[in-house]
Amino acid sequence: MKIKQICLVSVAGILLSACGLMGPTYSEPSLNSPQAWRSSDQISQVESTNLAQLAWWKQFNDAKLNQLIESALSNNNNLQMAMGNVLQAQASLRKVNMGWVPTVALGAGGMTGQSFNPSFTNLSGYPALNNVNTSTQGFDGYGVGIIPSYTLNVFSQIKQGEIAKLNLALQKQATNAVRLGVISQVASSYFTLLGLQKQLALQQQILADAQEMRHYTQIQYDNGSVSDFNLAALDQYIAGVVGNIPSLKANITQTENALQVLTNNNPGKIITQNTFDQIKPDGIVPVNLPSSVLKQRPDIIAAEYQLQIANGNIGAVTAQFFPTISLTGMLGQGSMQLNNLFSAGGDFWATQLGVGMPLFNLGLYAEIDKAKAGYYSAYYNYIQNVRSAFSQVDDGLASHDSLNQNAIQQKVALNKAQSLYTIAQKQYQQGTLSYANTLGLKLNIDYAQSNANQVKIQQMNSLVNLYQVLGGGYQVESQLTQVKKFGDGHDI
Repeated sequence: MKIKQICLVSVAGILLSACGLMGPTYSEPSLNSPQAWRSSDQISQVESTNLAQLAWWKQFNDAKLNQLIESALSNNNNLQMAMGNVLQAQASLRKVNMGWVPTVALGAGGMTGQSFNPSFTNLSGYPALNNVNTSTQGFDGYGVGIIPSYTLNVFSQIKQGEIAKLNLALQKQATNAVRLGVISQVASSYFTLLGLQKQLALQQQILADAQEMRHYTQIQYDNGSVSDFNLAALDQYIAGVVGNIPSLKANITQTENALQVLTNNNPGKIITQNTFDQIKPDGIVPVNLPSSVLKQRPDIIAAEYQLQIANGNIGAVTAQFFPTISLTGMLGQGSMQLNNLFSAGGDFWATQLGVGMPLFNLGLYAEIDKAKAGYYSAYYNYIQNVRSAFSQVDDGLASHDSLNQNAIQQKVALNKAQSLYTIAQKQYQQGTLSYANTLGLKLNIDYAQSNANQVKIQQMNSLVNLYQVLGGGYQVESQLTQVKKFGDGHDI
């Protein structure tokens, strides 16, 4: 059969079977999404704001926080690893696209040997052939040229291209997810650092007031107005306060080191500019509806890309049932020399066309079942990610609102403690209350401030978490995450 006829038969076969080879058509899973959040937050407000482009951390007007986040977006190692995955996906897509282009190789070959025909007899009637050497004849030859080849399963190539594009989009969303996490980790660590610094100062104030109270209690004991039981109780209390200070200092060091790692620096102190008192957690928090969260959260978007890739894999395996066209040729120069007979040489070309398709391959059916099982797993992974996202946002709203209410009550407790101390000071001035007892009420203020500070740390962390689960801020200053250059031959 001629090459042209083979091509026509192959194309006809492909077209006749084109209806089902691409695999199942992808359709977005149907979700029974909530229309609103179950939990409420008194300082949150549902808006249509694109939270992914909202630089929410800048509302605190803290230059150090802004600088740390910018540094992390530029230098964080996890982000650079994610960028490396994007580069690999881009290269894979280019490789798949190059599958449409024939490959060309340079080839060369040679041969040598001998032939013999000892029984040669001249029966032709031509006397000139009586002189032919009937013993042995040597021969050698060579060929050199370029070898273009082309092997293509059209529909498999199409599906592989689709999958490569989806994988590239998936890796970009994975980078966005890392960026979102880095922003949240930096902000949370920074607020925790400021809070711990304030907590250490409060603990040292508690210690100073307790030691002063111990001093005046000793005077009372010397005068016989109190027993040694009071002194022993104060000594126990002071020991506990002193014991808390090294732990706070260690936590500060660990938090500073965590920030240094996030910004790709060696362990070291973080020089802060603002105090924790200057960080105000009040203000309206923009919140999107559940349907918007699905479109903003990079992990949800990535999970759907995984589902689309799994669906594409079914089509890619199915496409192996259809014809693969192979076209191979050679263009070059060669010669053949046969000793004692003749010499020949010159340019030449040759081509070969082949078409093949599976006739009996039960393994392909198993591969299709495997691909369908992968889709099954990816489907429920997507559903699980969506449900978890909804739950995380709802939990975040509930936690943030609860801590806001707690912070309000801690302020009330602090105001009460300050009022009692004011009354105690007046009683001391009037001589109706000892100074040691007045210091006891001063310690109440210290404790109220310490409790309020601890709640504020939790409050700020819950705010950061709320923005993270809503997918806030990861598109801001995304240009800071650039591929680094090695300058040693490893660069892309």
